[in-house]
Amino acid sequence: MKLRHLAALLILPLSPGWVPHAHADEWQLVLSDRERRVEIDRASIFDSDRGTKVSWGRVVLAPEEARKAGYGTVRALNRYDCMNRSFFTIKRVYLDTAGRVVREEAVTDTSPVMVTRNSVDERMWREVCRPPTVSDLQKVAAAAGRSAAETRPAPTPAAKPAAAELKPAPSARTETKGAAPTPPVPPKTEPAATPAAGPAPAVVARAGAAETRDPPRSEGLRPADFQAPQAAAAAAARPATPAATPVSTAAAAPATPTTPATPVLPGTPGAPPVAAAPAAPAVPTPVQSAARVPAPRVAPAPVEAAPRPAAALEQRWSYDGETGPEHWARLRPDWRVCGDGKRQSPIDLREGVGVDLEPVRFDYRSTRFRIADTGTTLQVNVGEGMGMEVRGRRYELTHFTLHRPSEERVGGRAADMTVHFHHRDAEGRLAMVSVMLERGAEANPLLQALWNNLPLEKGTAYMPASSIDLGALLPASPGHFLYMGSLTTPPCTEGVLWVVMKTPVTISDEQLGIFARLYPRNARPIQPANGRLILESR
Repeated sequence: MKLRHLAALLILPLSPGWVPHAHADEWQLVLSDRERRVEIDRASIFDSDRGTKVSWGRVVLAPEEARKAGYGTVRALNRYDCMNRSFFTIKRVYLDTAGRVVREEAVTDTSPVMVTRNSVDERMWREVCRPPTVSDLQKVAAAAGRSAAETRPAPTPAAKPAAAELKPAPSARTETKGAAPTPPVPPKTEPAATPAAGPAPAVVARAGAAETRDPPRSEGLRPADFQAPQAAAAAAARPATPAATPVSTAAAAPATPTTPATPVLPGTPGAPPVAAAPAAPAVPTPVQSAARVPAPRVAPAPVEAAPRPAAALEQRWSYDGETGPEHWARLRPDWRVCGDGKRQSPIDLREGVGVDLEPVRFDYRSTRFRIADTGTTLQVNVGEGMGMEVRGRRYELTHFTLHRPSEERVGGRAADMTVHFHHRDAEGRLAMVSVMLERGAEANPLLQALWNNLPLEKGTAYMPASSIDLGALLPASPGHFLYMGSLTTPPCTEGVLWVVMKTPVTISDEQLGIFARLYPRNARPIQPANGRLILESR
């Protein structure tokens, strides 16, 4: 598999206050080709929030590629969501061939990127998260069974009765004169048989059938599928509670419950409730006795599960329904700006101030590409080294997305579609370029190349051997609008510079119809301008 443009694919993350580790780098190879190596620093992996991990990775370019790119290595810090198979970038550091820092980028767009099958992202995700293999689950179940056997309380020998209690109880015919009659002793009830603790049968059967070091394919698993086998093993480690015996006239101390040898984390399926000690033992019914014995959970079959597109299943927002734009601000606390922000995008571009704006200098050229169906749009990742210069500042191009209809409006009118080019400068500031697409007689060659290589399922991506020339999506006229806004998708980050080109680019009816079949509507509604200054080329 060719690894060209892997630096664009590896998006690596960092928490607030996190700085590069001080220990000696321990880079280990993940994969390589003639042009570059992809490596991970295992010593930098640490647990972040619940279910997430942070790690440094890097791409080391071959000498010829390094000369073309202007740097020899790009390091990236990623935050990986091990439960939802996603990650996002926090920081990138570019170094020359001598190891000196060329530039650093603090990433402000923390939108999670779903891990797709058979990709470099998936290799890195597996290296960091290390999902359990079937063999691992077998070992956990076996260890739980051993621990349960070792911690099962030994039967306590019956206490030797006192001398007075050894005397046989007088019968009705041999009562001692003046003594109260002794009630007959009830027959002793044997406790219910305790099932032998051990690993859950379903876990043992599957684990014994597949002894391998390779992790199971997890594309068809839910997060709970990884937890269920472990919970079953932990349930097996808990000794069953024996049925209580009938209460006799003699006082007896209640038995002390045995603590499970393998604790189950709170919130994990199968975790036992915290039970208070009973005030006095009671005679249970057969149903109550059976309810005290925890039934083993049946673990799902990870290897046999049908693969499911990750992005389509884990999508946390959408363009309609209960996760639509009007609800984005309530879906997550860090998305509150989607509803409370005062500089949100898109807006209706009208009443702009006409000035002589300096033309935007585009550095777009032919590049390999990777097209992904994210579940909300088509996203195209491109090679490094391209970008634009606006108002004396250079912004690097990372990817572009497509929307129908156009999100921006000019004088209240929307175009048939729009292309959003996503850029970021060396200090992490974001800039967007919007190009309107209007139906016409001629097809657009770049869009046709994208349609020819569409992913077959949502949540997947495809990287063909062909290239695209990004200049085919730029209008000939340099006229544009300038204003400050935000991202048009969660987390709706503000402080984004928007460049909206005034002249549209042509798209054919057939090309428009193909995208409409995939996404009939994926545009955020117009947001209030709130008196923002809009500059317009004249």
